[in-house]
Amino acid sequence: MISREIRQTLILAWPLFLGLNMIMMGNGLQGTLLSLRANMEGFPVFVTGIIMSLYYAGFLLGCYLTPKMIASVGHIRVFAALASIASTTILLHGVFVDPWLWGFIRVFSGVSFAGLFIVTESWLNSISSNKLRGLTFGLYLFVLHGSLFIGQFLINLAPLKDIDLFVLISILVSLALLPLTLANKPAPGYEAPDKLPLAHLFKKSPLALYSVFVSGFCAGTVFGIGAVYAAELGKSNAWTASFLACYVLGSAILPLIIGTLSDKLDRRMVIMVIAFIAFGSSLLFNISEILFPVMVLFGGIITSIYSVGLAYMSDNIRQEHAVSASTSLILLNSIGSMIGPVICGFMMDYISLNAFFYSFSVMAFSLFAFSIYRSYVGDKIIVEDQGEFIPVPTRTSPEIIQILDDDDAHTESGDKKEPCPQ
Repeated sequence: MISREIRQTLILAWPLFLGLNMIMMGNGLQGTLLSLRANMEGFPVFVTGIIMSLYYAGFLLGCYLTPKMIASVGHIRVFAALASIASTTILLHGVFVDPWLWGFIRVFSGVSFAGLFIVTESWLNSISSNKLRGLTFGLYLFVLHGSLFIGQFLINLAPLKDIDLFVLISILVSLALLPLTLANKPAPGYEAPDKLPLAHLFKKSPLALYSVFVSGFCAGTVFGIGAVYAAELGKSNAWTASFLACYVLGSAILPLIIGTLSDKLDRRMVIMVIAFIAFGSSLLFNISEILFPVMVLFGGIITSIYSVGLAYMSDNIRQEHAVSASTSLILLNSIGSMIGPVICGFMMDYISLNAFFYSFSVMAFSLFAFSIYRSYVGDKIIVEDQGEFIPVPTRTSPEIIQILDDDDAHTESGDKKEPCPQ
């Protein structure tokens, strides 16, 4: 039997999950479609990398602007405005095929999707009681990864040269408006998470910062120009969709396993080991017969590096600064995602197509070497004093940390937070 409290929470949360489902399917299809269409139009890989990286530039800008907009006009109006912008920008990509214009539009796309994530996650936070916050967050991760996984395969529904797929993404994002705007419940209040200067965090734990940056570099490169790499190998759209979906699948599964281990071991050692595994797996990318399982492993490891890095930073600072630190690290992850496709795209154009996975090898090995160094010079944290690991997805906003922190804070104080009334 489902308890009354669970039933009430699910009733309040289903519009958010349905809206998130539409957003993530559109977001997942959008990146793959733009990469493949750019390749088909003959854009240099370096140019495609710049175009795709500008999404993350917009994402950073959106994380700064959205809280101000929410404070001014509220969640529903901001969500409606940003969904309209996201829907319009993808149609402009389909109508005007020009690299300069695409780059400009991608900034607005990043701003709008960052805002959509912030609105959805902050609203989800407001309706979750502390007792059910773990269930709510688990459902959130399931919907996020599942929708992103499905979104990759939508590329097979129409030819790349037609506008049909651009229209499909626009429809998905537009439909995300309906469940939230028609939901029979009040919009929540909002308090933007603070941020700590990266220079301060670097003094506390340079290994955590570099781990988060490396994860962002690799993840941004995979989603930015991974489809171009597959196309240059001569693979079909269906193969490309499966290739990227394997990364998402690994991201959904492995962090739970690795996170459990990191709670029982020195996180510096965990980062060292998984960085070496990432290095080893990246060297197997040129063996096409095992590329799909390698991609599952690589996706899971890279996402785990991100989550373990966040957890390790939390271990090194005072508890009251945990949210602010994690917020800054999420933004650093976006900076890595912005840089990765540009550098890798340049190397693929002017050195070798294999630079796609060689760049991963270099980044992973540098993290491995740095983690060895920090294991000798960094302060050792007693395992019993480490905080609990939480698998944080990479393609979200800093607001997700608020959801997790509220659970910890209220649990420790014994407070109870009731779901918002209908």
